[in-house]
Amino acid sequence: MFVRLLCMVWFWIAASVVQASDFRVTFINPGGETGFWGDVSKTMSAAAADLNVDLEILYANRRPYGMQELLRHRLDQGDLPDYFILVNENQSAARLMQLMEGKPSKVLFLLNKLTPQQRVELERRNIDLSGIIASIIPDNETAGYDMAQFLFAEARRRYPQAKEIRLLALTGDTTTPAGLQRELGMMRAVADNSDVKLVHAIPVNWNEELAFVRTRNVLNRTRIDVVWGANDEIALGAQRAAVEAGLHIGKDILFAGLNWSNRGMNSVKSGNLTMSHGGHFFAGAWSIVMLRDHYFRRIQSEVSVDVMFKMSPITSQNVDVYLSRLGDGNWDKIDFAGFCKSMSNRSHYDFSATAILEAADN
Repeated sequence: MFVRLLCMVWFWIAASVVQASDFRVTFINPGGETGFWGDVSKTMSAAAADLNVDLEILYANRRPYGMQELLRHRLDQGDLPDYFILVNENQSAARLMQLMEGKPSKVLFLLNKLTPQQRVELERRNIDLSGIIASIIPDNETAGYDMAQFLFAEARRRYPQAKEIRLLALTGDTTTPAGLQRELGMMRAVADNSDVKLVHAIPVNWNEELAFVRTRNVLNRTRIDVVWGANDEIALGAQRAAVEAGLHIGKDILFAGLNWSNRGMNSVKSGNLTMSHGGHFFAGAWSIVMLRDHYFRRIQSEVSVDVMFKMSPITSQNVDVYLSRLGDGNWDKIDFAGFCKSMSNRSHYDFSATAILEAADN
């Protein structure tokens, strides 16, 4: 009898929690609970707590077809959320949208949205895409360009007698839009700098160990002056290979990464990375902000909106500020309600680095 009573009490508590939430969201996370995708989930969870959102996160752990399996299983369970947050990682979004056909939940694409080719193909198959109500993506091409330009400028400053800058680019993968756009920005920077020679552009599947192995192989064959890494982990893996080869970081070879990871920021602080571009893991929080605005529809133009935001560089000039305000990874100290149009007097979204630093300093 006591056990039955206890179960009823827990049921009432759980029911009251669900009822207390304004709306429900399920995020199909392509990664895991650590690293970049873990940071995306953490900012998303902090925003959900501020904005009274019932958030469910399912992790694919980068398994092939993992997101598809998770979404199919969640749809089969029923009792669907108001919104699904999906990612076009490895261009899997077309399959995900086919599974969403006929379902009442709306969709927001995070960090990687449908490509134009995918959209055309889905529409050709008469797949209804009206359920896609928003996307939030960073300007990856500009970030890739800025990283390369910064590397080249640093190389010229440190090697003033060099007539040629030899570049190794370690890209993410061959299909994910974010990685392809960063690579495009890097290639545009190479075209703009006649003294730069792109020795190799090698995909390493966002993997630190693979970056280490492939960089080691390149360094065994030829000289490299600068390494452009599509994320911090890739750049740090390449650094280990350089150290193993007897090179001095900052003297013989330079590195740039992207993610604003804690390791990346500390590497910038120590001089091992020239920069860590990023801030895009906050897109997890921004997605909840946008869904809150959409749900309450206080601004009619918010019924469907695509937002592209710029990432920002962390360098030796500003790393102390970023470490002091963001280095602890405590996103609960940020009031994400202040970023909502429907909960503030904002007329437009401000997802800039300046806005993040100000919010983290309050």
